[in-house]
Amino acid sequence: MKRMTRLAPRLRVCTLAAALLTGLLSLPTSGRAAAISGTQVSPTQWNYDLAFDPLDNYSIFQPLTTITLTGLTGVTSATGPTSTDFQTPEINAINLDWSAAVLGNGTEVQWTHVGPGTGNFDIAKHIFGFGVFASDAVNGAISFSTSGLSRDTNNPLPDGTFNLDITGTTNGPTAVPQPASLLLLGTGLVGTALLAWHRKERTTHQ
Repeated sequence: MKRMTRLAPRLRVCTLAAALLTGLLSLPTSGRAAAISGTQVSPTQWNYDLAFDPLDNYSIFQPLTTITLTGLTGVTSATGPTSTDFQTPEINAINLDWSAAVLGNGTEVQWTHVGPGTGNFDIAKHIFGFGVFASDAVNGAISFSTSGLSRDTNNPLPDGTFNLDITGTTNGPTAVPQPASLLLLGTGLVGTALLAWHRKERTTHQ
């Protein structure tokens, strides 16, 4: 009995610590930014999804938000998103209200949302199906950037700032390598391999 009495306080402390840890893990994460992912869904179509973390929003500190893709090839058209995981028809409609523009003779696409978004939820939210259509292109790495993503005015980041704009790379339509370019690339690879072999031979015979 005495041993059980001595262990009880420790057990209570461990139980309390576990409860506190569980509570901390269940709190909404304060994400630093959004994420953009692209997938080729057919030979001529790429779809892009926007995900933003709990408490994140857009078009709060400026009248519009943009998502820009660059480094593309052969883009003929682009469309706004097709769906979201917002629950009500009104909020869903607001988050689908993005206009698309093809720029730079098919090398750039920009989506624009005018007016405040409807983020600032306690869970991550998503906008799906921004579309890009391109011909004579293959899947490759392209660049993206945003302007207007932020935290809401009552939810600053830990450092007191609000901006969440991001840059990065994702999949998209890029140029098909030309035969001459492939030949040049192959010649370069062969030359590199021969140089490495020659150096190895010299090292072996020294």
